[in-house]
Amino acid sequence: MANFRKSFRSIDVWLAVAAGVAFGLAFPPFRLGFLAYWALVPLFFLLEGKGFGSALRWSYLAGFFVHLATLYWIGWVTVPGALGALLVLPLFFALYGAGHYALHQTLGPRFIYALPFLWTGIEYLRSLGQIGFPWLSLGYTQAYYTWLIQYASVTSVFGVSFWVVWINVLVYDYLRPGSSSGKRRLLLLLLAAMFLVPYLHGQWVIRQYREAREKIRLALIQGNIDPYRKWDLAFLDDNMATYERLTAEAVHHRPALVVWPETALPLYIRHEEGYLRWMREHVEEWASPVLSGAPDYDYGPGGVLRTYNAAFLFEPGRTEIQWYAKIQLVPFGERVPYQGALGWFKKLLDKLEMGEGDFSPGPGVRLFETPLVVLPDSSVRRVRFGTVICYESVFPDLVRRFVRGGAEFLVVITNDGWFGKTSGPYQHARAAVFRAIETRRWVARCANTGVSCFIDPLGRMLDATQLYREAVVIGEVELRRDETFYLKHGNVFGVGVTCANVIPFVLGLRRRAVWKRLSTSGLT
Repeated sequence: MANFRKSFRSIDVWLAVAAGVAFGLAFPPFRLGFLAYWALVPLFFLLEGKGFGSALRWSYLAGFFVHLATLYWIGWVTVPGALGALLVLPLFFALYGAGHYALHQTLGPRFIYALPFLWTGIEYLRSLGQIGFPWLSLGYTQAYYTWLIQYASVTSVFGVSFWVVWINVLVYDYLRPGSSSGKRRLLLLLLAAMFLVPYLHGQWVIRQYREAREKIRLALIQGNIDPYRKWDLAFLDDNMATYERLTAEAVHHRPALVVWPETALPLYIRHEEGYLRWMREHVEEWASPVLSGAPDYDYGPGGVLRTYNAAFLFEPGRTEIQWYAKIQLVPFGERVPYQGALGWFKKLLDKLEMGEGDFSPGPGVRLFETPLVVLPDSSVRRVRFGTVICYESVFPDLVRRFVRGGAEFLVVITNDGWFGKTSGPYQHARAAVFRAIETRRWVARCANTGVSCFIDPLGRMLDATQLYREAVVIGEVELRRDETFYLKHGNVFGVGVTCANVIPFVLGLRRRAVWKRLSTSGLT
């Protein structure tokens, strides 16, 4: 215990803290993404000379500081949820620490060149399943540097993470004692190439970009409704009046589509005849389709009630309502994952009153289709678009499925008002930059309290609103049908990098087997 306390007061603590500070400042809203280029260097030095157990403990501690610096805003929504995130999510860092140690034991000093594969593989695995949480993929730190990240149309955000880790490895290798001057010059050249190649590629992509001929005008309505007040029935009519007033202002610009944010209608609109009639009458008056988020429910097999976080499209002249229900639910926020296997855990959380939701995942990806006036020739045709609800926008492959299904542009509806004036809304908004680049589609992002904006296919954010302001944002988006490598082939990069982690261990085992045979034959 005395040795542990002595170690805990050592430079290792400051290295763990340095990693947390660098991560916290590298992510939005700070335009300091360049800090990510050395954010892992303290972790690499921290793990030098550590045994397996120490590598686990220290990498977990570094992960704790990283998540404290980047996800503190979860506490604005739920203190128990924030504590759970701060205790559970650093386990991914501990997993990295275990892999770091194993690679060092297997490959020796050159193990550092396998670290980008290890880190990116863990990031990719962290994005899968009902407990997927790719919010802090290292690539998101580069969201402001669109001229450097255009290759995400091939690799998705995971390729940018891979690139950032490589820079960290080269910086670490340069700083390690014992490197010759010749090696350091080579490392500097490699670092320069790491920036020059994506920069030149980005400039080429930007110069080659051509606007699509067909465009439509959208209106984004940022109602700035207090998320804690909106569910109060006494405030429901005021909520509706706010959106009525702002939409009446927006329709003067003759938008082809009006977008309201996630749960802008805080009621089961399909089952509330009076409010449904109100909505239909106003859509006829405005002569513009309105897309809005709202909860929904139905009954499954055996009469089991299923509730959804959904989006609805109301169109003038049509009684049919198109809808989509959110598929990727926030784990432990909107639904306890793997309830079939962890039913006991759900019952425990219910007893503890942790405040978790109990939404059901939607039946699958659905596109909205509506007759819209296409600019500039005023011809009319049906246009298909995908609507991504809140948390879903940080999942590259899910968004890809909308575009593969035929979406010509994307809409993101969200309610980030729960997070206060923290970094959370900015982190969430900038993730959509990558969805635009990966798919080369325009993204219209409509938030309750901000950030509402348009993002072009090069990832450039336009007309972004401020937090906690009422706003009507009018903009035109292109209707695009071109396909990127990522759209055609999916996460082959993420899968390939993840699988490549097996290679060092296979080579290490083979090398040991050869060495053992040589030793046995007396040739060593």
